[in-house]
Amino acid sequence: MLGFDIVVVGEGEETLPELVTALSASAPIDEIKGIALPRNGKVLKTAKRAPVDLDRFAPFSVARNRLSPIEISRGCPFACRFCQTSYIFGTRMRHRSIDEILKYITLSKANGTRDFRFISPNALAYGSADGRSVDFEAIEGLLRAASAITGREHLYFGSFPSEVRPEAVSKEALELITTYAATKMVVIGAQSGSRRMLDSLNRGHTVDDVSRAVALILEAGLTASVDFIFGLPGETDDDKQLSIEMIERLTAMGARVHSHTFIPLPGTPLAKSAAGVVDEELARYLSRLANKGLQFGQWKKQQRLAEESISFRSGFTS
Repeated sequence: MLGFDIVVVGEGEETLPELVTALSASAPIDEIKGIALPRNGKVLKTAKRAPVDLDRFAPFSVARNRLSPIEISRGCPFACRFCQTSYIFGTRMRHRSIDEILKYITLSKANGTRDFRFISPNALAYGSADGRSVDFEAIEGLLRAASAITGREHLYFGSFPSEVRPEAVSKEALELITTYAATKMVVIGAQSGSRRMLDSLNRGHTVDDVSRAVALILEAGLTASVDFIFGLPGETDDDKQLSIEMIERLTAMGARVHSHTFIPLPGTPLAKSAAGVVDEELARYLSRLANKGLQFGQWKKQQRLAEESISFRSGFTS
């Protein structure tokens, strides 16, 4: 268990307080749902806990002065093989109600927050019953009510720390963003320019979806920031070249590239993969893009973290 005595599996809002209470009272913990712990040389996993209702829990701590961004959605139906979201929070997307979001916006503003941002695996899926479709009515309801409190100039949607899926981008969605929010840069998760890699990762969108989304974002007068992950498991030189060719097309259109190095994250199907590596040729290419103002990101740091995670993992499995 990588040096831990007890692990909370999945969401912790209900599990962690129960666990702390039991440990404080020296009470048995084996019946607490949603934990894993060593037992007789093996790992005991207790019963799975049901997903939490986001409205029952605050999105931040006023007491700790941790204000904004506000988590508006949790879970993801796509289960991309490199991402922990679906494997920790489930594939059923859940949403915090508009009333609760407004309550915490008001509270956050009263405690000094100036700019307001949201956390969601896909901001344009807010309110969606299946997490795949776009509920324009729900998004407009949220943005209209939120901007009335924050002021349009202080509300951000579809930008860091969230992103939007490329196939969800439309003129109607962008019109809502430009009408009610101060967003200047919309963040899109592309991850690769290779259709083979997108299918392998279970991304659920195409290369053309990304290009179309970027074109629509630029037409709306916004900047497009496009995420790419390098060093993915199974990525060939041809796949890497397709990503570079796509980057060339997108940056020529006016987009910026946000570069990442693959990190094998625990709990994902690719958790036991090798750490991602950006070779010297690709590193030089990314540096040239950065010098032109067309690329940014912490891919160097992520490569070091990936290597450290593999080393740490090996130390407990050798």
